[in-house]
Amino acid sequence: MERPDVEPRHLRSAIEYAVLMAQEGQKFKPPLAYPAPLKRYFTTDRIPSSVLATLARAIEGDEAFRKKIARGAVPELVDELGRAWLKRPSGWVDDVTRLAAEADAATEEATAAKALKRAEKRRAAAEQVAARSRAELVALEGSVAERDEVIEGLRSDVVKLRDEIDEIRAELIDTRNEARHARDREAAAVAKLADAEAARSAAVEAKGSAEIVRDEVLADRAALAAERSELARLAAHAESLAAQLAALAAPPTAGKPTAVARKPLPMPGGVMGDSEAAAEYLLRSGASVLIDGYNVAKLAWPKLDLEGQRVVLLDAVENLARRYGSDITVVFDGADVVGAVADQRRVARVVYSPAEVIADDVIRDEVGRLPPTRQVVVVTNDQEIIRDVRANGANTMSSDQLLALIR
Repeated sequence: MERPDVEPRHLRSAIEYAVLMAQEGQKFKPPLAYPAPLKRYFTTDRIPSSVLATLARAIEGDEAFRKKIARGAVPELVDELGRAWLKRPSGWVDDVTRLAAEADAATEEATAAKALKRAEKRRAAAEQVAARSRAELVALEGSVAERDEVIEGLRSDVVKLRDEIDEIRAELIDTRNEARHARDREAAAVAKLADAEAARSAAVEAKGSAEIVRDEVLADRAALAAERSELARLAAHAESLAAQLAALAAPPTAGKPTAVARKPLPMPGGVMGDSEAAAEYLLRSGASVLIDGYNVAKLAWPKLDLEGQRVVLLDAVENLARRYGSDITVVFDGADVVGAVADQRRVARVVYSPAEVIADDVIRDEVGRLPPTRQVVVVTNDQEIIRDVRANGANTMSSDQLLALIR
C-alpha cells in the first residue's frame, strides 16, 4: 500500500473525525464496526500527539471503516488534507504530501512573524527602559546635592540632641538630689508627727488635755502636707525629665503604660450631693480638702477687705478642722499681698499662689500632685475648677455648703 511521507500531526483532523464517527456509530442498529484502538479515546477531549501514528495505522488497516466514514467527511468536519487521506482519490498521495508541505511552510511563516513581532516588542521595551533609566539618572544626579545637605543637617541635629541629652541628664541628677532631700524632710516630718501622736496619747492619759494635743497633731499634719506637696512636685519634675531623656535616647515604643486613675468618693445612700449632710460626710472622710479661699470668703463676707476676709475664713476653717479632724488646705491668690505670710501655727495648711499664677491653677496642680490613691475634695463655686478637678477624680463641695457648716 502506498503511503505519503507526512508526520501524523497533519492527520489529526481526519483521526479525530474517525474517533467521533466510531463513537456515534455505536448508537446505530447494528452498531458501526471500528478499529479497536479507537475506543480508548471516545471520551478524550484531545487525542495525545504521541498516539496519532498508532491510530492512523489502525484506520488504514480497516479499509471498510475508512471508506464508510470517508463518505461523510465534509470540510466543516475534516480539513482538505484529511479528506484526501480518507477518500484517497487518484493522486491522493501527492496531494497529501503537497498539503502537508504547505501547512509546514505556513506554520514556519507564522512562527517567524510571531518571533519578529516579539523581537520588535522587546526592542521597544528596551528603548523605553533605557530612556527611563537615563531620566532617573539625571534626577538622581540632581538630588545628590540635596541629600548631602540633608545629611549634614541631620548630623548637626544629632550634635544638638547629644548636648540636650547631657543637659537633661545633669538636670535629672540635680532633681533626684532635690527629691532625695525632700524625702529626708518628709521622713523627719513623719517622725515628728509620730512623736506628736505619742505625745498626744501621753497627754490624754496624763492630763486629759486632748484638744491641745489635737491641735498640735493637726498643725504637724498641715506642715507634713506642705512637705509632701513639695516632694510630689519634685517627683513629677523628675519623671518629666526622665521621660524626655528616654524619648531622646531611644526610639519611640508602641503603647504607654496605663495610669491609675483616682475615683471620687461615693455618697452614702439617701444623701444628696449638694446637701449639708454630704458636706459633713466629705469632711469626716479623711480626704484631703482644698478650699478656694477668696471664692468662699468673698461670698460670705463681701464687705470686708481681702485681709479681713482671709482672717475670718482661716479662723472658721481652723474650727472646722478641729471639729471634723479634716486635712484642710486653703489656697489664696498672691504670696506678695499684705498679711499673706503669717508666723502663727495653724491646724489647717495655707497656700498662696506664686507671682503671676492664680489660685485656680494652684488648686488644679495640688489635685494633680496628690497620689491617685488619695481622695480629694475641692471647695469652690468656680465651674471651670469643678470641671477640671472632677475630671481628675476629685469630689467637689460648693462654697455655700461649706458656709452652711461654718455658720
